[in-house]
Amino acid sequence: MGPGRTTTRVPAVRRRTERLERGAASWVTVLLVLGLAAAAYAAVVFVPPGVLHYEVKQVVRDYGNQAIKNPSDEQLILGMVQKIRSLDSFQAVDETGGTVRMPVVDLHKEDVVWERTTEPPALHVAFEYPRTLDLPWLDRSIDRVYRVDLTMDLKRADWGPSR
Repeated sequence: MGPGRTTTRVPAVRRRTERLERGAASWVTVLLVLGLAAAAYAAVVFVPPGVLHYEVKQVVRDYGNQAIKNPSDEQLILGMVQKIRSLDSFQAVDETGGTVRMPVVDLHKEDVVWERTTEPPALHVAFEYPRTLDLPWLDRSIDRVYRVDLTMDLKRADWGPSR
């Protein structure tokens, strides 16, 4: 360039910044927003059943702990099934057309495998329950089977000689 001639070249970084200031979003921004939306949707669909399954396993562990001092397996099984059925419920329509509350985990005593062994003292509890997950805005549902299969130690704690 000759004397007295100046150019006004705009750096590439400044041009990009000006373009984004006009309201246009970059492809990275769009991709991040779509990813966050998909993660939020998955959380809405899959987290509540996962939390309920965790609560079911906690109830089983609680009754496994009670089995250390309580030898009445029948009473423990009935209490455990009743507690699991009361964790969550939904409204359904019965034969007469009225609404009734139904347990989400429809577990019965016959569905539970409860095996107590004496050597070593242990308790094995196993069952499975189906669950239908509704996918909002997609008008679809997913059928899943949740399994609980726990083996718990029934030995009494040995804290050493008493003083």
